[in-house]
Amino acid sequence: MEDGTESEQISDDFTCAVCLDVLYKPIVLVCGHVSCFWCCQRSMHSSSESHCPLCRHPYHHFPAICHTLHFLLKKLYPISYNRRKIQTLEDEKHTSLGYSPDIDNLVTSDDLDNRNDVGQSSAQTYKQISVSDVLCAACKQLLFRPVALNCGHVYCEGCISIPTEGMLKCEACECRHPSGPPKLCRELDHFLEEQFSSEYALRRSLIQQKNQEQTQSTSSSNEANTQFSKLSFPTEETFLQWWTSNRSKIHGSVGCDMCGIFPIIGDRYQCQDCPEKSGYDLCGDCYNTGSSVPGRFNQKHTSSHRFELVKPTISRNVMHRLLGRRLGVISAFASGNQSSPNN
Repeated sequence: MEDGTESEQISDDFTCAVCLDVLYKPIVLVCGHVSCFWCCQRSMHSSSESHCPLCRHPYHHFPAICHTLHFLLKKLYPISYNRRKIQTLEDEKHTSLGYSPDIDNLVTSDDLDNRNDVGQSSAQTYKQISVSDVLCAACKQLLFRPVALNCGHVYCEGCISIPTEGMLKCEACECRHPSGPPKLCRELDHFLEEQFSSEYALRRSLIQQKNQEQTQSTSSSNEANTQFSKLSFPTEETFLQWWTSNRSKIHGSVGCDMCGIFPIIGDRYQCQDCPEKSGYDLCGDCYNTGSSVPGRFNQKHTSSHRFELVKPTISRNVMHRLLGRRLGVISAFASGNQSSPNN
């Protein structure tokens, strides 16, 4: 190829399962699998739980972009990543949701130290990947069995402390992690073990010696953290019953720009001063807690903007879904009666 992408051999671990291209602005789902920002957003269900395209694990929150993976991939595959950037910017001109976050202009001082020029070959940058590019947000050492929170920060699995009460919060940005205990990101873990084999082996040895008594008491916290998901969102089988009791609370096709819950259930607050097409919406919890962390989309929202409480409306898609499910039940009932023998 004339653009040079042929020389960059993209690892299967860093290939999006949806678009089959190099991951761009990667997000990590609660199950640990990775997807492109837009590939995830476009595949989410507008009125009930969504599912991972790889393992079908249900999820309800649209994660923030993982900065660690973003800059790692930018270094590993500079030509391919820049190609994806150009393509995505062009696509975003035609979407009603506007633009994805401009990560390169939202970086912290630590991120700036780890950035590199894009115009180098893949072989050169692969050699220049260092431990400093893949540090745990808590212990500041090489990530060991990495997990990503809903906010996009990455931790060693052992550095995450699941509270017995309340919700897990990120140490780096203090954002809540509402999706239950995060699972191992195997794609990143495989890369770390391969790229830093000796350092990774040393980390494994030290952690095994230090944390033998720290691998218990997660089952009760798992139940506490997943209870919200089980009670608040339906499956395909329980959608009709769930809608009957929750129809006055759901905001179909509208998500929270802060925590990523999609769709919003309960109170929804919309900014009256944001000029973007997609607006700026918050769920009740995020509106009440407040945060200075940038949202899911590249909006110009500020703390001085005014919010308005918005009532939910029943969308046409939801009505079609409800009607189709009712007709299916009636059809099955009628078929059963016709096949039964007459008395």
